Amino acid sequence: MHRSTFIAFLIPLIMLAIAMTFRYFSNDSMGQMLTPSTDSLYTGGITEREIVSMVHKQLFELKELGIDAVSLEGQITDSLTSFPAEVMEAMDTSQLSGLILTNIDWLLYQDEAAKPAAGPRQFFCFDMECMELDTMYTTFVQSVAEIAGDDLVFTDIAEDTSQVDYDSGTGIQTISFCCNGKAYQYNASVYYDWFDVGILSFMNDVISEQSDDRHLYVTSDGYQECIVFCRTGDWVSQLKKTTGIILEQP
Repeated sequence: MHRSTFIAFLIPLIMLAIAMTFRYFSNDSMGQMLTPSTDSLYTGGITEREIVSMVHKQLFELKELGIDAVSLEGQITDSLTSFPAEVMEAMDTSQLSGLILTNIDWLLYQDEAAKPAAGPRQFFCFDMECMELDTMYTTFVQSVAEIAGDDLVFTDIAEDTSQVDYDSGTGIQTISFCCNGKAYQYNASVYYDWFDVGILSFMNDVISEQSDDRHLYVTSDGYQECIVFCRTGDWVSQLKKTTGIILEQP
């Protein structure tokens, strides 16, 4: 998937997320999310029973592929079945798979209260609308390094924000690093607090150059989360066959 295709794929997801956000906030009490009544849930789309079944099934399928999050089944099920009816009506199984992955990432790898994962990190997720603007690409490269494997060594990571005007949301933010001793640099275009998706394709080129069989693969949760893997094509094909989850190179 080329950068232009990925952007075209991402924009409607972002717009959906924004639309859904405004839908759930009342004009009289901005900043307080409306609490859905239980009798309004699951009126269409994916039902609660389908969510429970799919979470159970997919967690055991992912375990077969080396992503062991079976112990989180209850927490993930509770999280996903708490969505309002409007969200359920708009959701399909591919989006539910993405939401399962984002929950795994948070509960297994990011939550400070989580127990240590039984093995190395398998993937990571991040919000395309970033919080720590001056280190967003450092965090991205460090996360790639964490899932890349022992034969892809990232060092000398540095981020230059001297050409950025955060007030106007413009400029060039430069990230540089070495992978297996070779120097790389990417000049990210600044657009307020949004992540420049072009670095996904750039990083895929770096990994493809430095690895014989692995590439960067991405998918989404249907909202603003980008889900990133560094895997072989065979593993990605097996993931699709086993779980139905489709990953694509950016």
